[in-house]
Order: sequence, then structure tokens, then C-alpha cells
Amino acid sequence: MRSHSAGKGNKVPNWLHRDGVTLRYIVEGAGPFLVLTGAPLGIQGFEALASKLAADFTVVRHDPRGVGESLLPDGAPFSLAVLADDLRAIVEAVSQEPVFIFGASGGAAVGLHLVLEHPEIVQLLVAHEPPLFGLAPNGEMLLAEADKAFRLARDDPGAALQAFADLSQVFQETRSADSKRERIILPPLSTEESGKQRFALGRMAPCTVHFQPSIPSILRERIIVAAGEASIGQPARVATEMLAEKFGVALRDAPGNHLGMIMHTERFASWLRQTMQPRRQA
Repeated sequence: MRSHSAGKGNKVPNWLHRDGVTLRYIVEGAGPFLVLTGAPLGIQGFEALASKLAADFTVVRHDPRGVGESLLPDGAPFSLAVLADDLRAIVEAVSQEPVFIFGASGGAAVGLHLVLEHPEIVQLLVAHEPPLFGLAPNGEMLLAEADKAFRLARDDPGAALQAFADLSQVFQETRSADSKRERIILPPLSTEESGKQRFALGRMAPCTVHFQPSIPSILRERIIVAAGEASIGQPARVATEMLAEKFGVALRDAPGNHLGMIMHTERFASWLRQTMQPRRQA
């Protein structure tokens, strides 16, 4: 492994070449290594959160293959297992010790897969609302409706995004089961955003929503399962509640909704820092 010296991260892009794909990642800050991972959230999406955490952690953020600057050539392999193995490669490139990982949405599913395959490199995973729809009581219906949106993404990414937003409610804040849920109409997508959503919904999202992990009890101490305090009743939160119950662990409430790390960055960074603090002291 190649190890960056803590405190020397300077936001200079790093590149990792594997399987015909060039993965981009950035290291900044000082302290224990904390990897921020999403699917499809990448380097840009985590910029604000990283800036709030870099005084306490050496923060690593990356573009998963197919996102941002991590271009995906035609024919390159792509699956949840491949995404998790990319994450493993990045962890091993930056640290010789187990790292903290914060996984947001699909990135939480990637992190769970990584813990299953390579627990030795993960000190603690905070899995925030992995959208494992199949775990919800109405999982079959959720997966069927999600798959309709995913199929639509190839020809009409805007309509696909609207359909998935209507299903997942990720842009809404719901603080009780009976919260009023007015439909949010999304603006038209630019050509660039259409391309991003064609990939995010057409290829990446199906890998994560269909994942149904089984975590051995010996690994559960390495995982914190969290969901937004303003995601009550939303499919990703319901699935995350079922995941916590399946693991036999307490569900942690995080600030905001599914997008709390973006919409409430200051409070979310403080929550994440406090959540990981006991393990840092162990």
C-alpha cells in the first residue's frame, strides 16, 4: 500500500489506474483517514462536507467509476462488487491502517459490500440511508417501480429522475409518518445533467437498490446504520430501519433527510464527527 502522510493532503487530484479505468480522488486535512463515498455522489458533491471535517480527519473523496472525472470506457466492468473493489483500491492507496468510511445513499451500499469482503481495512462504516428497497415491507412494489424509472433513464433521463423522485421522496423532508407530502416538480435537465442521470439511474442505481446484505455478527461492531431525522416514512429510511433491525443494532438519526449531508452540511458534519468520536478514542 501507499500511504499519504496525515496532514499533508492538499486537494491535489490523485489518479488510480485499474481495469482500464482511471479513478480520481482527492486527499485533504489532518488526522485519521475518513473516506467519503457515494453512488452517484462524487468529489464535487462531498466538497462542502469535506471542508467541515478536514480539521479533524484526513478526508478522502473520490469519483466512482462513471462519475465526474472517473470516466468509464465502453466495455469496462460495472457492478456493486466492482464499485466496492474500486473503493478498496483507493483505501489501500492512501492508508496502511483501517479507515473510517462515511457512505451516503448508494455509497452506503458500496461500503456495506466492502465491509463484507474486506473488513480488515474498515475501522468503522457509517452507512447513511442505503436505498435497499428490497428490505422494506413493500419491497417488491418499490423495486418494480424503481426498475420502471431505471428503464426510462436511457431515453428520457428527466422523466426517469422525476419518477424516481416521486417514488423515493428524497427531495422532501418528512418528520412524522403523517407529514404532508406534496409532489415536487423537478426542473428540466440540461444536456450535461441528462447524461449524468442516464448513467446514475440507468446503470448505478440498479446495483444498489437490489442489494440485500447479510452481515455476520462479528462484523456488526464495524457498522453504524443511520437515517435522516427528516426522512420519516420515506422508502430509503424504511429500508434502513429494516436493515438496522436485521443487524440487531440501533438506528442513529442524522440531521436532515436523505440529502442531509448536502442540505444541512454544518450540522451533519458535527453529527458525523460526534458519531465517530468514540471509535477514535478506542
